[in-house]
Amino acid sequence: MEPRVAQRRKNVSEDRARRRLRWILVVIAVVAVIFSAVWLIRSPMLSIRSVEVAGAVHSDPWSALRSLDMDIGTPTIDVDRHAIAFVVLKDPWVASVVVEVVWPGTVVIDVVERTPAALVLTGGRWMLTALDGVVIKEVVDPPTGDAVVVIEQGSLGSGDRIADQNVLAALKFLQHLREESRAGARVFVEGDGLAAVVAGHDVRLGRPVDMAEKAVVLDALLKAGLEEGASIDLIAPSRPAVTNPQPEQEVEE
Repeated sequence: MEPRVAQRRKNVSEDRARRRLRWILVVIAVVAVIFSAVWLIRSPMLSIRSVEVAGAVHSDPWSALRSLDMDIGTPTIDVDRHAIAFVVLKDPWVASVVVEVVWPGTVVIDVVERTPAALVLTGGRWMLTALDGVVIKEVVDPPTGDAVVVIEQGSLGSGDRIADQNVLAALKFLQHLREESRAGARVFVEGDGLAAVVAGHDVRLGRPVDMAEKAVVLDALLKAGLEEGASIDLIAPSRPAVTNPQPEQEVEE
């Protein structure tokens, strides 16, 4: 074989070997980068280091994180904000929640809690209920100063939602009363409509409509001063009627 042909073959073989070596080095580098990236993403450097919770007074978003194993120390990439929100919303105290995952290692949970409106009678038990009809929790031996809705709803538990329009209207009425008027107030069904006892006065509320307006009118009447034992008709809140108690007639002996 001629020396020039032999040298050329040698050069071609060396070029092929160098190209193979370069490809092998590239593959090794890519694998190393991928491995390093995976290690970095799952390392303590990019794990959850803080959880910021706002608006939670009665609810416990931390328990949701613990139940999902997504609390402090969890790799940020493993945190599912939708799963956290789903579990937090199971708490009947929680009306809405927004969950954000902020890299490199923070979970932000912003909770809006329900405002309890009154106690509702359900299955012989008093249940603290929010304005939207969601049952929050049972209250055993409620204080006498609590506002109550005496409209039996059958057996309900925490998280259930009341759909009875009379109850929802009663809750709205109580929610719009001033705190001093609401204390000890009772709302119940009377005939074809609603009635209440507020601040010692019998109140006819009628159909479950215009409840906020009826509450405002009642507060105004109470603030103006009423005779003890006077009854109030708010079926038409724009034309309230007050009936004072009739004096007892003396009986001749």
